[in-house]
Amino acid sequence: MFNDYLDNKDCYLELERSFYNYFRLKVQASQVAVEAFKVPYYNTYFSNGLPFMDGNPIFSAKNEVNGQVLRVVLAENVHELCSYRDKETGCELVVIGNLALLEEIKKKISVWISTQ
Repeated sequence: MFNDYLDNKDCYLELERSFYNYFRLKVQASQVAVEAFKVPYYNTYFSNGLPFMDGNPIFSAKNEVNGQVLRVVLAENVHELCSYRDKETGCELVVIGNLALLEEIKKKISVWISTQ
């Protein structure tokens, strides 16, 4: 469905929207206030208003209460899901995977929400 997200602006924006819709639904189901999160957390636009559209990040969120950050990066040259805590901030979970790992990425998002 999103196979040409890197080459097609509409497809990219729809994929990005799907992450935010998924996140919102999972937050609402978890009984955590949606307002507790700044979504997106990272700026993904150039100063002229054009989106980066490179998948880094495709999704980001910050829990404004506890300072925890989630960043999801799509990288088509990655073939296994990878996640790690950013050493410098200590409060950021970075999840990296390709489009084929979308369901696994969503599971990581759900787990992160459940820890908030």
